[in-house]
Amino acid sequence: MHYIFVINGRKDKGWILEEVQRQIDAIPGGLDHQIYVMRGVGDGTRFVRIYCDLHPAAKVTFVACGGTGTLNEVASGMIGSKGKRLAVFAGGATNDFIKCFPGRDFNSVQKIITGEERRIDAVKVNDSYAINLINVGFDAMVAAVANYMVEAGHTKNAYNVGIFRSIFSARFNKIRIVADGERMNRRRMLLCTIANGGWCGGEFHSAPNADLSDGWLEVCLARPMLLFTFLTVMPIYKKGLHLTNGWARRVFRYRRARHLDIISRDLIDICLDGEILSGHSFKVDVLPQEINFIVPSIIAMKKRFEPIIDKCGEIIDYLMSSPDIPKDESLQFKIRLSIEEAVENVVRYAYDGGLGWIEVGTELDSEGVMLTILLRDAGVPFNPLEIPDPDVTLSVEDRKVGGLGIFLCKQMMDHIDYKYEDGCNVLTMYKRVA
Repeated sequence: MHYIFVINGRKDKGWILEEVQRQIDAIPGGLDHQIYVMRGVGDGTRFVRIYCDLHPAAKVTFVACGGTGTLNEVASGMIGSKGKRLAVFAGGATNDFIKCFPGRDFNSVQKIITGEERRIDAVKVNDSYAINLINVGFDAMVAAVANYMVEAGHTKNAYNVGIFRSIFSARFNKIRIVADGERMNRRRMLLCTIANGGWCGGEFHSAPNADLSDGWLEVCLARPMLLFTFLTVMPIYKKGLHLTNGWARRVFRYRRARHLDIISRDLIDICLDGEILSGHSFKVDVLPQEINFIVPSIIAMKKRFEPIIDKCGEIIDYLMSSPDIPKDESLQFKIRLSIEEAVENVVRYAYDGGLGWIEVGTELDSEGVMLTILLRDAGVPFNPLEIPDPDVTLSVEDRKVGGLGIFLCKQMMDHIDYKYEDGCNVLTMYKRVA
């Protein structure tokens, strides 16, 4: 498989190129790849489309390296091409689309190339495309203001500034929405989201029922409302509770559709995955399972347990549930035995009464060879590696009490480290699994 990394070329995104190149260089045996840095808005779509036209039979994975806008450009260029796959290396101000895949590591080239394929829908809007979500009305104005601020170099709170400005200028929009032939509003509306994915604006869960592969669009329209009502309902909308909250449901209308018409006498902007499209009339259609998307492997597991009293078994089971631990029974036995001893030491001895906390996690290196198991607690400082190894040649009666558990850990693991850092015990165990 040939990988083409299409990278956002904006000046403030130079770190993306450096990080992608660093991770590629670290892959054992190298990676069949090339890198293309976008020269401006629309350049990513042009490059991908031309490449697909010139190499129709090539097996290629395009990796969109940037935010939602970069993803939109790469996906748009792929529409209609066969044998092509889409992946994401996250590096934007917002990455709304990847929130549809919680727990997946979109910041690791290694986990992207070892990810799983999934067919997902796309959306056609006139002659343009979207992969995540279309905003009409208030949300589109917010996106337009945010885009302008980001392009001007003001990335901090750009979306919130867009909301503040739009409150006073985009709450009563003369736009008509028709879904599968049914008119959803009369003359005015506050906003309408037409969703393939579930999130917009970095933190608004606007389409909580969205399914990327079901061949349907989730359409949610909010009627015009007074400022007090707007300020009351927006936190509900932000959390994705607007379809179940009894009070909020009075100002929202929701349905599913495969085709929509957006009509306005005035020239309006709509937002496609953060990109602005202007016009009077827009036809929107779902393209079922148009794109072969790569869902990367699961991100490193990490969880905090507090309090830890009576949770020894729960903590051990959590660590052993890690997808980084292989199915090999011999390896699992050694790993579980070591985890049990390390966890039980903390639960029993670190805190008086067991009311403290422990943070545990696992991670597999980029080569898929070395498993790391981490335990961190704020209990009494204690270095288990300082305990002398027991003399296993002696009988049980003659042997000193204690030390056997950590001795077994040393035998089962390839390496164990301990340090006392920032008021915490940090125990790290390493095991070669491949």
